Amino acid sequence: MTQPQQKPYLTYALDADSKLIHIDSVSTGLACKCFCPHCKSELVAKNGGSRKVHHFAHANGSDCVGAIESALHKMAKDILQEHKLIMLPPVRQGGTEKRTVFGKVEIEVFDRELSLRPDCIGYTENGCIMWVEFKRSHEVDIKKAGKIISAKIDCVEIDLNSCELDPAKVKSFIENSGERRKWIYNHENLHPFQFYEKNNYVQYYNFGNGYNLGQRMLRHIAIDEQNTIVNLYNLDEIDANKHTYFCIACGKEVFVDVDDRGNYSFLHLDENIPCEDDFYLHEAAKKVLCRRFNTQHKFDVYIPQRHLCEKGHQCLLFNENCCSVAIPIPYDLKAHGYDSCEIEYKFPNEQFSYDIVLKRGEDLKTAIVIVIDAETCRIEPGNLKNRTIEVAVRCENDVFELYDKPLRGECVRFFNFGHKDLKTTSWENVNRKVLKFRLFSSGKYYLSTESCMSTKKKSAIYEIIISKGTENYKVMRQYAVLRCYNKKKVLCLCEICYYLREVNGICHENICIRYKRKGTPRNPLETMHTGCQYFRLDRNIETTLEKVQNYKSKNTMKTKFLGKTFLLLIYTLSFMGCNDDVLWAVMTMITKPRKYIICHLKKTITSDLWSERKTS
Repeated sequence: MTQPQQKPYLTYALDADSKLIHIDSVSTGLACKCFCPHCKSELVAKNGGSRKVHHFAHANGSDCVGAIESALHKMAKDILQEHKLIMLPPVRQGGTEKRTVFGKVEIEVFDRELSLRPDCIGYTENGCIMWVEFKRSHEVDIKKAGKIISAKIDCVEIDLNSCELDPAKVKSFIENSGERRKWIYNHENLHPFQFYEKNNYVQYYNFGNGYNLGQRMLRHIAIDEQNTIVNLYNLDEIDANKHTYFCIACGKEVFVDVDDRGNYSFLHLDENIPCEDDFYLHEAAKKVLCRRFNTQHKFDVYIPQRHLCEKGHQCLLFNENCCSVAIPIPYDLKAHGYDSCEIEYKFPNEQFSYDIVLKRGEDLKTAIVIVIDAETCRIEPGNLKNRTIEVAVRCENDVFELYDKPLRGECVRFFNFGHKDLKTTSWENVNRKVLKFRLFSSGKYYLSTESCMSTKKKSAIYEIIISKGTENYKVMRQYAVLRCYNKKKVLCLCEICYYLREVNGICHENICIRYKRKGTPRNPLETMHTGCQYFRLDRNIETTLEKVQNYKSKNTMKTKFLGKTFLLLIYTLSFMGCNDDVLWAVMTMITKPRKYIICHLKKTITSDLWSERKTS
């Protein structure tokens, strides 16, 4: 059974000169003429016995809770004033501790300008001033911290809760240890805060029924009493001694605070009612964009414009949707006549208001709506009639980028913006990806994702280009093997064999279920043997390919024999090095008796699932 922890004794008190004195240095009883460091009541010295620890007690019999804390607090200040030596914590994470010697230390000096009374003020030999705050039961509150940060006074807070009421131990802790202390402000801290993702910073909030775990993002943006937006990126904008700051979302008063990592943030005065992160990001993004529009000469947006591949007129695989790329083109909206920015604007005869609306005078048809997407705080932009820009914000870093960076990138989407005449760009910029199946004389093959303009392998005897359905790699490989099988090509057919099974164990593998009885390879897809006498076509695969990939059977191929023949001829000529004029001349001569075949051939080239390149 554990013994209850004994209550510590008050062994130091204040004498008639308000100096700490030990119990063994005074007379017994009321003759000690000592007073409580906390409540200043008269004390009785109990130092005449030998059975109990010598200690002070209140003469009126009261139990002063803060007596020991006040004595420890007083002792730390006296030690620092006497010895003028302190160990300072690192300024930044990963830094080193630093022992500093003061030339002079003052205690409890009232600062009239800030209306603050620091525990100690240290003066270095080079003229620098540093405040030292000792924490016992009360830490530096957010109001006091905000004033210190705004005044840019170097201040360190030292936690004394781990110290005993012993001068030697307190002195050693102050001078030799760098633990349990943090900077309220330091002019050498070049990184005043760090960005945290939403719901990545944990705090506890008291909701009346005990403490519940809550998650809240650190806030670095606020507004002052004149509704001017400010941020902690530049501390020169912050002056808590002259201005009052409010949450940009809920409007409640906030103060500048510093955490154990040395990061500054705005903290609600009432921590029990924090506003939602999404709401904060939503409101901050609106006000930042509006401020930028009203204060800067330019307001750039990068609107994507579709550019087609320059080789589209000569490529048989050309498709406008696949063979194009959206290239962002910069537009200065102010140069295009947009002169006003309004927050929470409501169009006539409409029920809801929009986050931001940019207008040209009073013209509402050309007005541009900016929608802020903060997950739970957003509207669906696809339902809007006006040109719309959706800006996604997921953390404070996204909001800070809106200060000076143009609207572009993955976090910005554009709706209802018309496209001008389509332009062309190089095929390197388009870089369309297709699946290329290559068969070699050994019967081995491989399927890879390559650029549509990549050259053909000389060693390949057969090649299939798959331009659609490329997301299903396995199905496309089966499709290509099945096609080669129907064309009587010599290759490894294990991919479409009935006896191939997929095993999901520790190691994902495909095995031949007849390898034990018939001696076939266990992993046939690795060796790729040809001419297996036990091969049996898996009809389920064939049926699946017909449904999913619109696989063309032999009967279907016969209906388009003429068109496919022309297609293979054109591919053969292209591999022989014929230019575009020769190719179109051949097509014209062949199809001259039937001009409609040209249309049929063009349709086959652009819409067919596959295209073959037959080598000589």
